[in-house]
Amino acid sequence: MVDARLITVVGATGAQGSAVVRALVETGKYKIRGLTRDSSSEKAQTLKRLSDNIDMVTCDITKSDDVERAFKDSWAIFAVTDPWTNPNQLELEKQQGYIMADIVSRYHYKKCRNLKTIYVEPAMYMQNWRNAGKLPKLDDGTVILAASIDEKVELHLVDIDDIGPIVREILADPDKLVGQDICVCGDEITISKTLTEEEFRTITKQLPKTAQDNIFGMHKWIEEYGYYGKDKDWTKINKIKYI
Repeated sequence: MVDARLITVVGATGAQGSAVVRALVETGKYKIRGLTRDSSSEKAQTLKRLSDNIDMVTCDITKSDDVERAFKDSWAIFAVTDPWTNPNQLELEKQQGYIMADIVSRYHYKKCRNLKTIYVEPAMYMQNWRNAGKLPKLDDGTVILAASIDEKVELHLVDIDDIGPIVREILADPDKLVGQDICVCGDEITISKTLTEEEFRTITKQLPKTAQDNIFGMHKWIEEYGYYGKDKDWTKINKIKYI
């Protein structure tokens, strides 16, 4: 695959990144450079074994030199920020985003004046509920689902594994979507309607302090504005790929 296009995937061993890598491998069309904090880790090596066209690279996305080296010669870059490695996550994510955008704009400016970007916006992961830990049970067998959001608020959810095929479809013809926001989500649901056959009880969720304020703030935003805001057309994704 000497002439194959190189796609660099930031956070390749993470939830979104690994889904994208697996989906791109299925095409057999691309060279893939997966970025991770430790390319020798078990997760990184498992991905590398998927195909000879995958190269796993150690990269700290808070360091410009690392990012510049990792992004070199890329045809496309799937870029995500890492929000959970530092309690000061908001500022850290901004720093990561600024660094990646700056490096990409430098490379891209040599070829054309306008930076081509597509904003892929996944909804809340369905897996978040499964990975929240073992749900407590009362003596009568009732399962308690704890959440800091009103059970009647409409939520958007997405299976992490669906993100990869969406990104793959976008990259098959990216020019038609440049500059657009692509909401990756399923239909709107509510916790209360989803659990209509079970007893639902609203209780206070006690979270670790490092995550408590951010998750609570996110839930309050969703309650007031919806996941994607009031003005965004989240149904646009159906025009690209229906899963």
